Amino acid sequence: MTDHFAEPLDIEGVLSIIPASAPGIPMVFDSPHSGLAIPDDFERVVSDDMVLQASDTYVDDLFSFAPSIGAPLLTAQFPRSFLDLNRSLEDVDLDLVEGLWPHPVRDSASARRGMGLVWRYAWGDQPMYGRKLTVKELEHRIDTYWRPYHRELVRLLDSTHERFGKVYHVNCHSMPAIGHALSPDPAGTIRKDMVIGDYDGASAEPEFVGMVCETLKSFGYSVSLNVPFRGAELVSAYSAPEKNRHSIQIEINRKLYMDETTRQKTSGYSELKANLARLGEACRDFVQSVKT
Repeated sequence: MTDHFAEPLDIEGVLSIIPASAPGIPMVFDSPHSGLAIPDDFERVVSDDMVLQASDTYVDDLFSFAPSIGAPLLTAQFPRSFLDLNRSLEDVDLDLVEGLWPHPVRDSASARRGMGLVWRYAWGDQPMYGRKLTVKELEHRIDTYWRPYHRELVRLLDSTHERFGKVYHVNCHSMPAIGHALSPDPAGTIRKDMVIGDYDGASAEPEFVGMVCETLKSFGYSVSLNVPFRGAELVSAYSAPEKNRHSIQIEINRKLYMDETTRQKTSGYSELKANLARLGEACRDFVQSVKT
């Protein structure tokens, strides 16, 4: 059958949706940080390479198996440091705003580190901007980039849940091999191959989380749960395990597939991509076996 919510969508410079190409399953994948298209109005004092240093380069391709197992894949097209989709609208870094910000804010650890809704730093201690942003500029970014992405993700999640009575959402990311100045773990921390985040047990049923962890371990990867990344806005905002709405975050260590300096693929890329496709098949089998 054709899913009414599974039409392809492309909003130039903002997002893309690749619909399922196989019979639908109760899963949705999204990659919010793999975008590399730098907006024309992104005024900053650093190079393109510096802007893209923080991007989850290739993650959209690594999870491109999703449609073939029956799940749509939503991806962002712009860099995360321009506007971070995995942040709440209340995670505004007030040090970046000229004048008074007229909307609610919260005490945000990410904003304090310079990695709020809009990043204060490009990477390390390198400032992104030579000036503060106006309220109008920031509101424009939110309306043009944040709201459409979140709207489409919610639409996919709601439509999937409506059809199947359950939905399993996989939020896809990559991480530097070693902790750095902007990260929640201490600089120099050597990270596992994979970090699975379930918001400290609050965003997904433990059986699904356990299956994902054990499947990755069976491929020979070292796996950590919630350390140092437990998931953020895209995992916490739309999950409700008691209502059969489950979200997890997957962080892949970039050393497995790319040179972090040049951002070029390494010899491990094909093996990783094949193993992630095998993980996708294991997820498909699991979610189809769950009774609602």
